[in-house]
Amino acid sequence: MDFFKNKSQNFWNITSLTMCCPVTTQKGSRAIYFRQNFYRLQKRNKNDPERWMCTNRHCSSSLITKNKTIQSVRGTHNHGNVKRSLSIIKTVDKIRQEVCDSPSKPITQIYNDAVSTYRQINGTAEIVPIFDVLRSTLYRDRATVLPKLPIDLNDLLLPDKFTKNLYNETMLFCDQKQPSCVLAFASLTALKQL
Repeated sequence: MDFFKNKSQNFWNITSLTMCCPVTTQKGSRAIYFRQNFYRLQKRNKNDPERWMCTNRHCSSSLITKNKTIQSVRGTHNHGNVKRSLSIIKTVDKIRQEVCDSPSKPITQIYNDAVSTYRQINGTAEIVPIFDVLRSTLYRDRATVLPKLPIDLNDLLLPDKFTKNLYNETMLFCDQKQPSCVLAFASLTALKQL
């Protein structure tokens, strides 16, 4: 559904007192944040209604949505709420997006910058998820944009731009695949000095 692509504009008005917001979970799947609880998509019917279940495994509360509108709320929650505000959810989402957009920037620096910006704007009263809680999610997000490491020696291919230095001198002087892979890098100037 297209309403999950641009999260900044997608709030569903339910009543004047409550808001519903589509979010992305830590593992990248769709969810809905409604009345301080998260709901995951359980089933999508042919005529467009969708059933969303509470993300707590032992809870049977559910939502029925149709055309971005909540039709009904069923069941009561048998657990405490996570009590995270929408601003915290948006901040974590911005951190996850920046981790993907800036692959060369360290993840801890991205996290620290976002948290300090959040605290300057919103104050320090609200609890922000600590880095250890988000670490695996952020590194998983980063892995989606970085190239995978080669599994086999035949998969290891060096493009020409990586075989030359800044002065356009050839740096790769040994590239043997058999019997074992040996790569040696040095410029002609460096070899003369040896």
